[in-house]
Amino acid sequence: MKLPTGLLFEVRGLAGALQEEASPGPAGPIVVSGMLCEQLARELSAGAEVGAVVVADAASRQPAEVRVHVMAGEPSPADEALVREADRAGTPVVLVQLWPQAQWTPPFVLTPFVVECRAGEGFPTEEIGGKVVEAAEHLTQLARRVPVLHEIVADKLVRSSVVRAALLAALGGRGDGSRPVLTLEQTRAVARLQSLQDGLRSDELPLVAGAAAASAVALGFLFREAASRARNVLPAPVANAVVAAAATWALATVARRVRLPIG
Repeated sequence: MKLPTGLLFEVRGLAGALQEEASPGPAGPIVVSGMLCEQLARELSAGAEVGAVVVADAASRQPAEVRVHVMAGEPSPADEALVREADRAGTPVVLVQLWPQAQWTPPFVLTPFVVECRAGEGFPTEEIGGKVVEAAEHLTQLARRVPVLHEIVADKLVRSSVVRAALLAALGGRGDGSRPVLTLEQTRAVARLQSLQDGLRSDELPLVAGAAAASAVALGFLFREAASRARNVLPAPVANAVVAAAATWALATVARRVRLPIG
């Protein structure tokens, strides 16, 4: 994508602001423990990097991005100890409760990330993956290692970016004061979504940041006219929010499905 010379400085500035996206910190493994943990780990690790999903004893203190612990029955003292130990280590815990009964003590007091698994239905892998994504800190890095999380992470990135873009535009007024922040938000969303593309190498991530910046800047100028027209029929904050949300959704949808040219 070729941009006018005057815009190249903005693109370079945005790409520079995305060094964290271009050189992400490592995501730890998903550590699975408890009853039937081997079966759940196999389902979560389909197509994953070696070591991205591992099975461990409930008492293990292995560093992890997220702990997933399977319980059969009410939370036991050992289950409570696992959650407390993980909390001290700064590791979130997803609890999977098998065959929950009405008279059992709900495990929500231990962690907000709880999945109930009904008898005869198998593990709800997608729901468990959703809780893992809610709990994890390094979303895109983890999803790159664990393909079953790709679509869940992409959905979350698109939703959160659209909401943030709408809020930024609504609070930014009629001028261009919010445009740099809004463009940065869109660029970050595109870079993260592009980093989930199959076959993308780690050394290509800096180039992805540059392509994302170019795309966001170009689209931003296209939608400025749309925002101006919308303000003729809607209050400015509403018009700005609607156009920003639509532009961000469109850009994210393309970034999610099409690989941007980075050569």
